[in-house]
Amino acid sequence: MSDEQPKEYYEKKPGFVVKSGTVNKTTGKTTDYSVITDNLQGFIFTTDGEHQQMTRKTSYELSGIDGKDGVPGKVIRVKKGDIVIEAMDGDVIIRGNNVRIVALDGAGEVTVNPGKQFSVNAPVTSIKGGVGNMVMTNSASIGAQSVDTNGNIQNSAANGAEESQGSILSQLLGVLKKFQKFLE
Repeated sequence: MSDEQPKEYYEKKPGFVVKSGTVNKTTGKTTDYSVITDNLQGFIFTTDGEHQQMTRKTSYELSGIDGKDGVPGKVIRVKKGDIVIEAMDGDVIIRGNNVRIVALDGAGEVTVNPGKQFSVNAPVTSIKGGVGNMVMTNSASIGAQSVDTNGNIQNSAANGAEESQGSILSQLLGVLKKFQKFLE
């Protein structure tokens, strides 16, 4: 049996508590260092390497005030594991002069899974890849002032009987109805 006392520190001050070496009864984790206010705001570092930060409203950070071109103003790095950004009851908005998403792994992928709609609105939209697939369960429409399709081996197109019947004007009006939302 060791005569060494556990290294615990607990100090209650008006408006906040400072702790070190205490065990959280809910999580079972040992506090390395923490400061928590009476309004449950503050930070906790645990001896197993976890960090938690809490605030009741907006958490605002500004960096890069004296930054230089080509030097990042903010870097978030994770040696192992994922980065999760979650808005539990709100939107995730990323703004910048340019926004780039780059998957570095040779087998990397970028996946977007919207529950309702995926929308791109840009003066120029380009998609480049080795294989392209587009599968729709209901309908697919392409509308433009001109449409060019090219294929080295096979390039085929078919139109439905309803679309091919009638005048050129009625066919054009049918296309315009489908793209009315984009033209407004």
